[in-house]
Amino acid sequence: MDNKIPAFENNSNLHRMMKRSGSLYIPLIGAISQLPFLPGALLGAFIIQSNAALSAEQFIQSGYFTLAVIVLGFVVSVLVITLVSNSASERLGYWAKNGVMEYDPAEEILAWGQITALPWRFGVATIAIVFLLEIAPVSLYQYFIMKIPSDQVIYSFFGGLVPGVAAIVLAILFLERFLIPAREILLPATFENQIKGSSSAYIFSKFLLVGVSLIVITTLLIGPIGYHQTYKAVYESLGSLQLFNEMRSQLIIASVLAIIIGLGLTLMLSRSLTNPINALIQTIARVEEGNLSERARVLSTDEIGELTIYFNRMISRLQELEQTMEKRVADRTEQLRVSNEVGRIATTILDPETVINRVVELITGSFDYYYAAIFLVDESNRWAELKAATGAAGKILLERHHQLQINKTSMVGNAITTRDAQVALDVGEAPVRFNNPLLPDTRSEIAIPLSVGDRVIGALDVQSIRGDDFNPEIISTLQSMANQVAIAIENARLFKEMDQALAELRQINQQYITSAWSEKIKNNSYSYTAQSSTAEPSKDTKELEINLNLRDQSIGKIRLETEGEWTPEDQTWVESLATQVAVSLENARLVDESQQSAFRERLSASIVQKIWSTNSIEGILQTAVRELGRAFDASEATITLKLEE
Repeated sequence: MDNKIPAFENNSNLHRMMKRSGSLYIPLIGAISQLPFLPGALLGAFIIQSNAALSAEQFIQSGYFTLAVIVLGFVVSVLVITLVSNSASERLGYWAKNGVMEYDPAEEILAWGQITALPWRFGVATIAIVFLLEIAPVSLYQYFIMKIPSDQVIYSFFGGLVPGVAAIVLAILFLERFLIPAREILLPATFENQIKGSSSAYIFSKFLLVGVSLIVITTLLIGPIGYHQTYKAVYESLGSLQLFNEMRSQLIIASVLAIIIGLGLTLMLSRSLTNPINALIQTIARVEEGNLSERARVLSTDEIGELTIYFNRMISRLQELEQTMEKRVADRTEQLRVSNEVGRIATTILDPETVINRVVELITGSFDYYYAAIFLVDESNRWAELKAATGAAGKILLERHHQLQINKTSMVGNAITTRDAQVALDVGEAPVRFNNPLLPDTRSEIAIPLSVGDRVIGALDVQSIRGDDFNPEIISTLQSMANQVAIAIENARLFKEMDQALAELRQINQQYITSAWSEKIKNNSYSYTAQSSTAEPSKDTKELEINLNLRDQSIGKIRLETEGEWTPEDQTWVESLATQVAVSLENARLVDESQQSAFRERLSASIVQKIWSTNSIEGILQTAVRELGRAFDASEATITLKLEE
């Protein structure tokens, strides 16, 4: 399918005429541009008759012949324009028929070169046609066929040059103006081709053409008058006053004609310069407001046109730079968002399996990667076991309990071994890589170690179907994610160990409470009942029984009976009170134990003091057995020294 670029849209009369005429537009405007030759012929006739003073018959016969050669020159000019712009005309015809321009770099450069070179080619051809097919044949016809004297033929020649030169310049300026919409349609799609295919005429050439034309026109208008009046003064018997009046009249007419022609040419030249400059200034103003999608119209083929092309290229590059920066900011924002999301998952989810599954899904979903997986080092530190992976391939690998050896035979193993990220921007050139047959579309891959302090607990593996898909920013983001995942896994492990320790501590505490209270109530029965003095026994009583729980261990019960209904608020209040009762009972037990412990400490200190105050063996033995028997209220206490054989 051909690549096509949209055609330039404009509603001007020239664009509408170009749309209707298609491939005939360039020959048509070439013909229209030569219309100044018709009034120029009338002006030439007036100038010739003023100086040459032809007879009526000579004037009419010369006029018919002049008209014939002008028509001939008109036809030849149109043929020349058609020949030198055939590719441009064909592309305009395609555009007029289809509404779009076919994208063909070679053809568009050729057509662009033809359309930009057409004004000066037309000018050269017109100058040759005017002199060789119009003015020279008319002069030769007058001299050889009509037998007009040479001085009158010279006047006719000079008289024909004035409108011919003016008409040539006007025709060139008109043609350049009429070619503006065609240049906009044929403007190449790339700025390089716009510059490469340009064959422009330059401002210096335009000023030189108009300046020389004005000098020639002025000289040809005034020179023949002076020559003619001098000839009359020498060879004809005319009075000086009559000569002066004739010369004054002719000079005034010549001056007026020169001024009119000069103003016309200057106006056309100035418009050919100011119009594109004003259009460029307007575009610059819109761009200055921040609209980088604006492009200046290429309205001329001189330095201003080239300046416009370079300006458009500069704005296009600024727009591309802005879009690139916006895309980079958007990509970076998305990377930060995903990184923050990974951090949130790592801090809010304590299950390591859930964390790694959420992370790999987040990486592939947010960055449009082909495959992501997390490997963890096993207890033997020899294998990296696959713990989470995405896609159908990941599901199959998980079912197979996929694992990679921790060595330099794979990117994952190499990343764990070297503790550095392994990046393959082109997997075909990667020196170390495990080629997984379940992932045939991988073009680039990265493996990042999961490090906690000096330990490497695994690796994050990400694969893409695009080559060179891991730039430094992406690598930094993935490294940050890997660090957070590693910390989350380590935190989950520590939390699990702490949870197990707390469970063991809780169990030991429950055993201690059970043992302590069992010992406490072994010899004593603690049970108290209170009855209301006004209450009468009834069979419709409602009973509420609440456990006395102390650190998830029941040490007793509270049982209440009433004839009314127990509401949820009542039950909650009793449970709260039961908790306080259990805590108070435990505090009382601890106080009792501490008092007993303190008593034993004081008693032990007293017995030791008494023993130390006795120096003889008999005294020590007597003191020890006496004090121990007294302390435990023993009916008999005996102490014996004997060595076991």
